[in-house]
Amino acid sequence: MILLSPGGTSVIGWKDQLDVLARDHTVYVVDLPGQGYTQLKDSGFAFDLDAMVAAVGAFMDSLRVRQAALAGNSWSGGWALAFAQRHPDRVTKLALLDATGLDLPGTLMWESLKIPVIGELAVKLSTGKSTVRSLSEGMMVNKQRVTEQLLDEWWAPMTFHDNIRATYLLERRLDWAQTERALPATNTPTLVLWGKQDTVQPVERAHRFAELLPNEQLVILDGCGHAPQLDCPEPVNRHLQTFFTDSR
Repeated sequence: MILLSPGGTSVIGWKDQLDVLARDHTVYVVDLPGQGYTQLKDSGFAFDLDAMVAAVGAFMDSLRVRQAALAGNSWSGGWALAFAQRHPDRVTKLALLDATGLDLPGTLMWESLKIPVIGELAVKLSTGKSTVRSLSEGMMVNKQRVTEQLLDEWWAPMTFHDNIRATYLLERRLDWAQTERALPATNTPTLVLWGKQDTVQPVERAHRFAELLPNEQLVILDGCGHAPQLDCPEPVNRHLQTFFTDSR
């Protein structure tokens, strides 16, 4: 099982799931290029959908993992989806938590990153610790879960040069029209798990995924925001355990 770090954060995004899922599975949690603590080796890395999908495959190949279940939240849900669409023989199951992947606009803040100069400035201004605190608490319903330790782990990678650059380049280059078009032909068993109070990817998008995916289970969690695995870990863990251990 491979858990892809939520877009813009690090492996800390799955801190409450790793030990639980590892009871029954071999679990890897990975920061892709421009995310978390990964060090970028290729200065020409494209930061588009092709590049992020290739990075998932390169990680699996490096570990000689032929097949795996994938899970992602936000951007990383979209990357997991795109990998499953392009390499269906390599993905046994797919969990999409408040995922991107639909050809719909983001919030005003995220859309602003697409504008040259303004996007670069906006990302740099958002790396202050107090700003990151506001952003993280804004994504969560249960704000007491934004502890100082979580905040430090959330904030630190956002200050790295490569990650700053990756944020605005990904927002400009990720083509979700590709993934949305391919949804009706995406037969991988998929759990669509969404926080009802998501302020980044509105819950209506979960229903859109459910309409288009032919082999899906839809779960909406009330009292949870954009990062349900951090906001509501107990119900998320139950649903992930059930989904990934079900033989169907």
